[in-house]
Amino acid sequence: MRIWVTLHKNHKIIARADAKSAKEDAAFALMDCLEQVYKRLDLAEPVWVSKHAKELSTFGRTKFFPSDFLEPVKFDWMEIEYISETQK
Repeated sequence: MRIWVTLHKNHKIIARADAKSAKEDAAFALMDCLEQVYKRLDLAEPVWVSKHAKELSTFGRTKFFPSDFLEPVKFDWMEIEYISETQK
């Protein structure tokens, strides 16, 4: 599994990171990827609600807003997107 995370401020990407995990279980692979990205971007983990899980499974992407974080953040939104393993 691979994911791509971008942080947006004023409709511009201010930071980005990707991560890859070889874990077999999709949920464990996603959590592994997210932990890698949070460390690289020095972010606290956002609050996951069913909306985020549904969007990620249906559309392959989801957005988090500052209200989804327990700590203050310096961006307008964070987007997480699956990267297809067949893409180059």
